[in-house]
Formats: sequence, structure tokens, C-alpha cells
Amino acid sequence: MSSTKSSDDAPANNNSSSSAIAAIDFLTLTRSLKTTKRTGWVMSGVANPESIADHMYRMSLMAMIASFSNTSIDTNRCIKLALIHDLAEAKVGDITPHCGVSEEDKYKLELGTMEQIQSMLGPLLGGDEIIELWKEYEEGTTTEAKLLKDLDKIEMILQAQEYEAEGSAEKSLEQFFTSTEGKWRTEIGRAWAQEIVSRRKKGDGDSK
Repeated sequence: MSSTKSSDDAPANNNSSSSAIAAIDFLTLTRSLKTTKRTGWVMSGVANPESIADHMYRMSLMAMIASFSNTSIDTNRCIKLALIHDLAEAKVGDITPHCGVSEEDKYKLELGTMEQIQSMLGPLLGGDEIIELWKEYEEGTTTEAKLLKDLDKIEMILQAQEYEAEGSAEKSLEQFFTSTEGKWRTEIGRAWAQEIVSRRKKGDGDSK
């Protein structure tokens, strides 16, 4: 007895195909996060500097373990914020205060990219949630966003301390430490920064 496909299968197949196209388009866009070197390190003459994705990955690990220490913090949300916070750099690149782009223009460029990503993924693949997470990070007012703002700086000074210990930079990395002094929003941020600075003073580039 022959069987025929239900006409109901067609929309489902079309949706799966459309979702697959959107997913691969998005993932292809994010490839540049793996290949684009962080601007601050390039400008400081660091040999073989980390990529944007390198920074985002370790920051995600930081978000996970930092959030474990406080039951009032949403661990899953922290990890999502870490994965999303620099997502716009897949298209606009790593814009720093030394690039000659105003904060307002930087925000507009990154918001435009995030809106494109939102449209690309659609609600089915989390496009709406992704842009809301990005805006939450940018605003920096929720408990999780405040922590992530600190961890963004923590990852930077930890990397700077490691580059110094390795002798990887042609120029001084002092600016990365002075630019974060007194700007911590959380106790975790202050404590972790103090530990990194202590290790820097001792010339310790290795974990205990």
C-alpha cells in the first residue's frame, strides 16, 4: 500500500529549511569574531594577540564561576550576556576609545548590527532575546549586567598581566590597568582585580 506525505509536512519542512539558512548565515557572520584580533593589543604591539572570540570565551567562563558565588545572580543570564556583549563586533570590529569614533556613533553602529542579527534570526532562533540581552548589557543596570561590565574589564587586565609576564608587548600596557582603577561596580570585580594587580606586582604570570 503506497503512502503519501501529508500536506501538513510542507510548511514544517519549509520552516526547517528557513531556520537552517538563517542559522548558518548567522554563524558565518560570527566567524570574524574568531579571526579579528582585539584592537587594544594590536595597537600595543602584542605578538599574536587574542581574538574577540578568545576574550568572549574566557569572559563566559568568568561569568559562570562568578555567578555561582551569589545565589541571587542568574547564572544562565550571565553566560548569555557574556556570549552576546561583543557580538556586534562581528561586523563593526573592535572599536576602542582610540579609534576616533564617538561613544554615540559606536552605539549606533553596534545597534544597527544587532538589529540586523535580530532580523536574520527572527524570534524562532532567539533574535528578539539576543538584542534585548545586548541592550541590557549596554545599559548596565541589572545585577547581572553590572557583574558582566566588571568581568569585561577583569578579562582585559588579566590578559594584560599575562602579556606582561610573557614579555609579549612592544609598548607599555599600563593604560589597561589605570583605565579601570576605581571603576568596579561589584565586590567580585574589586576582589578579582586586587588579586590580578597583586600578581602583577609580584611578576606572577602563572596560576597557583
